[in-house]
Amino acid sequence: MAPIQRYAELVEQLQWLARRIQTFGVHVHVGVRDGNKAIPVVNALAAYLPHFLALTASSPFWSGHDTGLASSRAVIFGGLPTSGPPQPLADWSEFEEYMDTLLRAGTIRSIKEVWWDIRPHPDFGTVEIRMFDGVPTLREIGMVAALSQCLVQQFDTQLDRGYRLPSPPAWVVRDNKWRATRYGLDAIVITDDSGSTAPLRDELYELVRELEPVANRLGCTQELDVISEVLDHGASYERQRALVADGGELADVVDALVTEFAEDRFVIPGEAAYGRT
Repeated sequence: MAPIQRYAELVEQLQWLARRIQTFGVHVHVGVRDGNKAIPVVNALAAYLPHFLALTASSPFWSGHDTGLASSRAVIFGGLPTSGPPQPLADWSEFEEYMDTLLRAGTIRSIKEVWWDIRPHPDFGTVEIRMFDGVPTLREIGMVAALSQCLVQQFDTQLDRGYRLPSPPAWVVRDNKWRATRYGLDAIVITDDSGSTAPLRDELYELVRELEPVANRLGCTQELDVISEVLDHGASYERQRALVADGGELADVVDALVTEFAEDRFVIPGEAAYGRT
C-alpha cells in the first residue's frame, strides 16, 4: 500500500476489509459538459454494469484456487461499505445533498471514499467508471475506454435532444452485476423491470452495432471493435482458465498474463497468438 496518510487511516478504519483488497482494476473517466447531465448519465450507465464487468473479468483465481467466478475482484472490492452500484439519485442537487449527509454522518471524509462502480467526479468534471477488472492488454484498455466514451457521448446527445435517459431499477442492476460476476460473458441478463432476459453475448454484439455511428464520429471504431474480438477469443478470465484446462498451472497463467501485457496480444492455448505481435 502506498505510504499515504489517507490509506493508513482507511486500514485503521476498515481493518481486514482494507488488507484484503489486493485487487487491481481499470478506471475510465469521461468528461461531461454540465454537472446536471452527470447524474442522469450515471443512472443510465448502471444498466451496463454487466457489460463492463464481463468484458474485463480477469480474476477467476483467488489464493491459488479457482473461485468459480469470472470476477472475484467484484466480490472482494464489493465488501467495502460504500462500494457497489451507484445510488439512484434524481439530479445533481440530490447528489450534493446525499454527499453532505454522508459527510455529516461521518460515513465518509471525502467523495474519494464513495467507491461506487460508477460515480460522478466533481474534481475532474467526469463520470468515472470504476468496475473494470485489471485487463492485461492495451487493446482491451482501449476497448473499455472506447465503450465508455461512446455510451456517455450517446447519452449526452440524447439529453441535448430532450430525451429522458433510462434508469434501471436497483434490483435489476444488483442482480445483473452478480450474474456477470458469476458467469461473465455467459451470463443471462435481465433486460427490463418485468424480468425479461437475454444472453449477455447477444446484448454485446447488438451494442457494438448500435454504437458504431458514435464510434465513427469519435474516431474510436477500431478500439470498439475489440469487443467482438474478446467475444470470439475469450475475455481474460476465459483465457486464464483455458490455460489451466490445457494442463497448465497457475505459474503458467501468470507467465501468459505477463506476455499479454508486454506484447499486447491474447495468449490462447492451441492457437496462434492473437492480436498484434
